[in-house]
Amino acid sequence: MHTYSVTQRLVQFACDLSPDAIPAEIQRKLKLHLIDAAGCGWAAFQSSAAQLAHAAAEVLGPCGNGQMFGAAHRYAPPVAAFANAMIINGLDHDDGVEIEGKGLGHPGATLVAAAMAAVDHSPRPVPGPVLLTALTAGFEINNRLIHALQPSAARFEQVYGIAQHQAVGAAIVYGRILGFDPHTLHHAVGLAATLANVPSLHKYNWRTRPLVTLKDGVASAAQAGVQAACLAQAGFVGSLDVLDGPDGYWRMAGSDRFDAGLLTLGLGDDWYIRYGSIKRYPACRWLACALECLEAAIDETDWHPGEISAIEVQTFSRLVQDLMDPAPVNALDAQFSLPYTMAAVVLRRPRGAAWYDEAAWHDPTLRVVMKTVHASVDPEIDARMRGPGRQPGARVTVHHRSGATVVQERQMPLGSAIRPMREQDVLDKAIANVTGRVPDPVHWIEATLGRAWGQDGWSSSMKLLGA
Repeated sequence: MHTYSVTQRLVQFACDLSPDAIPAEIQRKLKLHLIDAAGCGWAAFQSSAAQLAHAAAEVLGPCGNGQMFGAAHRYAPPVAAFANAMIINGLDHDDGVEIEGKGLGHPGATLVAAAMAAVDHSPRPVPGPVLLTALTAGFEINNRLIHALQPSAARFEQVYGIAQHQAVGAAIVYGRILGFDPHTLHHAVGLAATLANVPSLHKYNWRTRPLVTLKDGVASAAQAGVQAACLAQAGFVGSLDVLDGPDGYWRMAGSDRFDAGLLTLGLGDDWYIRYGSIKRYPACRWLACALECLEAAIDETDWHPGEISAIEVQTFSRLVQDLMDPAPVNALDAQFSLPYTMAAVVLRRPRGAAWYDEAAWHDPTLRVVMKTVHASVDPEIDARMRGPGRQPGARVTVHHRSGATVVQERQMPLGSAIRPMREQDVLDKAIANVTGRVPDPVHWIEATLGRAWGQDGWSSSMKLLGA
């Protein structure tokens, strides 16, 4: 049998990983990402994205054991994974990967949705250690893969995929929970990379609107990964060297370079899970620095909406070109509209579903504040964004009607390894997201985190998420 240096080593790592080999701080980090994804799913289960996910599930596979946020029916595993990933990502409040300020996908939506599908499809309860070990393997390989295949700045301007690669991690999570042997999991990984959809970042309908429904690609990746695992389990043969060599998956993903060493160097010792980021705001992360600057300015001054005459944002060119939609037509477009999200901050709307509910959508004051938001390109900030670090910084100047001004600047979004959110803030975010959706939010947090590494098993994904 041939040795596939990269693909096979990653599969073997996923199969061999044991709970005892995962450091306590990594376990804790994983639990935060699990609870964050679950909270985001519950927050969005009545959103327009969830309604579309439910409709798609009825068409694509209304049979099976897979449960879905807010649905009474059960679905085939790939369909349940697709729908749950779409819902977790529905408010754009879900986690990411961020290395040196560079945003690299939304893994939690895809990987937790794959885990949910596997738990529901398992013929027996899934012990907590099995769930968390599978998620650890999936997150670790996912984060290494997206880092290894990063394109040059010039190629990024041409083509890039936000989450397509997450199909590989989804296959690993699903297969590991269901106890795949290395041979079967190897085929699942090959099939997942083959089934992953093409990169599409620059084809979002930026200038034609409304934006594409699948936006970040997390749902398609979840479906592809779980479908690949199901096919491998049925005996399908996948590419065994899909990540290897000059014609490996990185070329399919649109990259013009690949650092294979990043996939295996320090594997099992140097944990890439630490690069996982948690989002403070339910909006595109490219807006996060501007939103944080504005929130800090409002907190500093306590100015009310009617007192603000103008909000000037100096930032990078892509934001000015693509994210200044003055009249978003739906919640998805609003998540990518700087004027809309800035207005939500000024009005101090609770971060989460309240940014896009009916009260916000029809609030005339929000629409008035939107008109005060203006953006221009700052050459230094634009250079940082165009450079290898892709840092989406911003400088915000808030003008009072009296003539007073306040200025705030951020170079990297809050929530990354460089600028982490406090653990309590992550938990508070999850509690806020599930309040009114689960009976006792605090107990839900404690029970989910406590059982996640315990011996008790989950017999359903909704039980996994505390419902």
